[in-house]
Amino acid sequence: MTSAGATIDFKNVRKTYGKFVALEDFSMRVEGGEFMTLLGASGSGKTTALNSLAGFVDIDGGEILIDGVPITKLPTEKRDIGMVFQNYSLFPHRSVIRNISFPLEMRGVARDEARRRSFKALEMVRLDSLANRMPHELSGGQKQRVAFARAVVFEPRVLLMDEPLGALDLKLRETLQLEIKEYQRQIGCTVIYVTHDQSEALTLSDRMAVMDKGRVLQIGTPEQLYDRPQSRFVAGFVGSNNILKVQSVEEGFMTLEGLGRFKGDGRHLIPGGFVSIRPELITIRHGGSGAHMAHLSEAVFFGNSVRYILRAADSKEISAIEHRRPGQDVLPLGTAVAFDLDTSDLVPLLD
Repeated sequence: MTSAGATIDFKNVRKTYGKFVALEDFSMRVEGGEFMTLLGASGSGKTTALNSLAGFVDIDGGEILIDGVPITKLPTEKRDIGMVFQNYSLFPHRSVIRNISFPLEMRGVARDEARRRSFKALEMVRLDSLANRMPHELSGGQKQRVAFARAVVFEPRVLLMDEPLGALDLKLRETLQLEIKEYQRQIGCTVIYVTHDQSEALTLSDRMAVMDKGRVLQIGTPEQLYDRPQSRFVAGFVGSNNILKVQSVEEGFMTLEGLGRFKGDGRHLIPGGFVSIRPELITIRHGGSGAHMAHLSEAVFFGNSVRYILRAADSKEISAIEHRRPGQDVLPLGTAVAFDLDTSDLVPLLD
């Protein structure tokens, strides 16, 4: 099963519901065969963008193009787009194989050919032995695999996925994340994936678009968004982060509000501006002494790591993640520790 992915362009798209602005000047290009994830909180506009592309909602302004061709006035069934939803949307009265063959039947594909292609899609998701089962006889993970097979059986060039794993437990979600990415590699279609789960976005995406209030705030690879967020919103939304205020910058030194003076080059920082630094880049020295002292106010055990909240002298808190070895105890709350950071790890934020 192969499908050359299409290029998608959103150009200054606007969509309102009464006084609520769901999309505002929404612009984004998705390359053919790319796995693009729209990441944002509820109400950020990500599902509206997906539904606009699918043709489920009419936009109020702007344009959407597939391979350079405007599709805004095309009906949904003419857009050649597959969709996978969180609630599976399987037909309860049709068997697994007949659920999958439905899109082919709607396109007038002969019964024998539809059955052959449906079995091929089932084999891809490793459910060919369940072809004659009814949806109520399947587990949640099996239902989602069937929904995926049905969405790709007609070899769409674009596949839209709206929170498809949201109803599943953590272990199953992690398993299906890897499978979805592998299926997409096999098929070659362009995927736009909607989620509010940052770890899911980081795992699956070729690129991610972080959205808020109907706009794209930043687009980039998972590594770019994690390592170099451009704003306080993105820094706080993608992974755990410390957002700190720069108090002053001197030759060879800089001061962070509430944490003190650090040695290092701060020429890339602006006094009064904000910076971010990941918790795993904060160094803790157990039982030591140093220029930057704090007490542990919280500890969260993750098995292979511990996230500590350090409270500095003037009550400013900073998060640090420390990897641990088997048998290594979690430090008691109230323990005095020294901490440090490398000023080159501080990422300046634009707002």
